[in-house]
Amino acid sequence: MKKSKRLGSIMTLAVAVVGLAACGNGATAETETTHVKLGVVGDSNEVWEPVIENLKEEHIEIELVKFSDYTQPNEALEKGDIDLNAFQGYILMDEFNATNEGHLAAIGETVLNPIGLYSDKHDSVEEIADGSEVAIANDPVNAARGLLLLQSAGLIKLDYEDGKNPTAEDIVENPKNLKILELEAAQTARSLPDVGASAINVFMALDAGFIPKEDAIFIEPVNEDSKPYYNIIVAREDKQDNEVYKKIVDAYRTDASKELIDELYKGSVLPLW
Repeated sequence: MKKSKRLGSIMTLAVAVVGLAACGNGATAETETTHVKLGVVGDSNEVWEPVIENLKEEHIEIELVKFSDYTQPNEALEKGDIDLNAFQGYILMDEFNATNEGHLAAIGETVLNPIGLYSDKHDSVEEIADGSEVAIANDPVNAARGLLLLQSAGLIKLDYEDGKNPTAEDIVENPKNLKILELEAAQTARSLPDVGASAINVFMALDAGFIPKEDAIFIEPVNEDSKPYYNIIVAREDKQDNEVYKKIVDAYRTDASKELIDELYKGSVLPLW
């Protein structure tokens, strides 16, 4: 009888230990950390720093993978070397997909980095003299945005195919006979003493000491024309509904991020949420 009781106690203890082990395994599974490689371009990633810290509480660990150009992050994402990237607008992603038979998809919009029109000679768009030289950047994306900026300001009119970057050849009306001068992006701010006006991207303007929303004579509006240039977080198409990736988008699109963006960029970078 005693032997039977002792055997029963041992079996009860064994069941309890197995049960605790099962609970332990379940807890481990629930708190397992997900590692996500996020491709970015350059070193200015301050907005991501608190996002990364906050996501640790969700057991999501983000590794920033830094690239030096705008081609490698999409190639790496397409191949699966990284999980997400955050550096580009719709137009660049769509161009990559079309050119490379890619399978990338936007999973969230982040910011618009508006370009502005600046002048050392004039205080308004209306004052720009007939025949003036107007500088824009010479890379396809920023050249297109510069031309669209001039169109929004009422200085030119463009006729171009939807989804494509307009070029100077697409100008169909130019009532002031402006001379479009295409320069390296870094030269657009330096050219101001020599031109009637210059279209300068927000980061070049900040580096030159401007506060865009105060110093530009015209700033790129947020409308349908600017949507192709909205910055986006991008995944592969087959992963665009991934729940972890959705949490990353939500963690970026917060009031705290808005405040930090406003502080870092002096109100000149526009959150899209």
